Amino acid sequence: MQFPSNIIVAVVISIVCVSISFGLKLPSRYKKPFRLYSVSVNLVFIAFLLGFSLFFNTSLPNQGISLYYNGLATLYFLLFIPIGVTLILLFRNFIMKADIYLVSLKYVISIGAIFTVTGIIALGYILFMLTFYGFAP
Repeated sequence: MQFPSNIIVAVVISIVCVSISFGLKLPSRYKKPFRLYSVSVNLVFIAFLLGFSLFFNTSLPNQGISLYYNGLATLYFLLFIPIGVTLILLFRNFIMKADIYLVSLKYVISIGAIFTVTGIIALGYILFMLTFYGFAP
């Protein structure tokens, strides 16, 4: 495991995640809790990678691999699933308020957006795990 590159990638991912969270146009009631959640989960993510890199012996290849994989998987879902759900809900509200004559078209667009964002999240999970776990077989 390469300590500096993992931390640099984690910081870049955290910056992107927090900037998306702060850029969303949420109702004022949900804005502060969502931002606080985003910042706290990103700090836990960086602390997890720092702690794992510093405190686990990397000379033994099987030590802590399960913990590392499960921790990354859990943190991915904590980081990106709330953002994905929020984006879907905001887009759905936007489409439902739009001046579209056919109501069925509104639902088709909403369902298409749900499938698209779900696919992006699924593909992102694979890329996220490969980035930190390694591209080797």
